[in-house]
Amino acid sequence: MSFPEVEARISSPGELVAVLREVKQCIAQGILRQVKPANAPFALDDLATVPDEGPWPDYVEAYFVDRRGQQYRLIVETYHGAGGSWGRV
Repeated sequence: MSFPEVEARISSPGELVAVLREVKQCIAQGILRQVKPANAPFALDDLATVPDEGPWPDYVEAYFVDRRGQQYRLIVETYHGAGGSWGRV
């Protein structure tokens, strides 16, 4: 399995940098497009506003859909360093 299908636990700044770069590359290639579900009031409108290497917002939540309609979510709590995940919804 390759990105974006792979599920990833994000437990370090380096892992977040890697996931941000992968997601942004998939968006640039048209593999993913960002969406904002109505039931996700804290989701970002545009992941491009998040710098790859920080500083990051305290909380990052973003949703995406691929060409087949599969939905994905990036969710990371950066303030306390609790980490987060990337995966299918």
